[in-house]
Amino acid sequence: MSAPEDDALYLDYAVRWRAGQALPGRHTSRVSGAGGHFRAYRPFWQVPDARKIDVRRSIVDPFDEVMVRQTDDRTSISVVVAADVSRSMQPSPGAGSLRAVAHLAEAAARSAHRAGDAFGLIAFDSLPRDDITLPPCRSRGASGAAIAALRALQPDGRSAHGIARLAPLLPSGRCLVILASDFLMPFTLLEQALSDLAMHDVAPVVFHEPSERQLPRAGLMRLRDSETGEQRLCVMRPALARSFRAARADWRARLDALFLRQCRPGFHVEDRLDVARLGEHLLAC
Repeated sequence: MSAPEDDALYLDYAVRWRAGQALPGRHTSRVSGAGGHFRAYRPFWQVPDARKIDVRRSIVDPFDEVMVRQTDDRTSISVVVAADVSRSMQPSPGAGSLRAVAHLAEAAARSAHRAGDAFGLIAFDSLPRDDITLPPCRSRGASGAAIAALRALQPDGRSAHGIARLAPLLPSGRCLVILASDFLMPFTLLEQALSDLAMHDVAPVVFHEPSERQLPRAGLMRLRDSETGEQRLCVMRPALARSFRAARADWRARLDALFLRQCRPGFHVEDRLDVARLGEHLLAC
């Protein structure tokens, strides 16, 4: 898995819900005000603000109502990258998805700071990692330090079960959660974790290891569990290779169906993380 070539990339994102934070930003707020984002026309008796009377709309109103333009304030949100740092994300030193996840976090942090949003980072393996947990903040220095720690990490967790303990670490208000993982975990665990995160806007990013698709048609091969490190000799046959590929396709279909039920559609990273394409995905869904 390779990282983006351009370290200065920004990750575009948008949310379709109305935020409730008080700090100004670029997102639509639940609070009406003078932010300039038009919501609707309202009769003057509902919104008694003479400064916002729309003369043209009032003239053509069929009920002869004096109409007022109702606008929404713009506000900020929190963006949190939740990163799986278990061994399967980096099955061998210098190879794997962790470098790409670090670049993803860096692009998200840069975009959040540019938009006036707060950025947070939570790394997890069998448990959330206290050494790489940054509550949402607007400090570029704190974000940079957390991302540097993520980039330097040598994974040693034997599972990603810490995904089940993410919810208490997130802000009490709704936020955008970019969930980066290979999602090689029991479906019951993932389904429960997504249920716990239901109040938040969860955007899954699925990292695939290229070696998973490089199966020989026949021959003796050594299989290694990327989480535990356990190895096993296997005599590969065409029928067994087809079975592996079918199981992989079924797993991916079930994963996508689960995402569609509980959060945003998943974004799959096959060989190289394309931050621009991921941004287009986050803007579209």
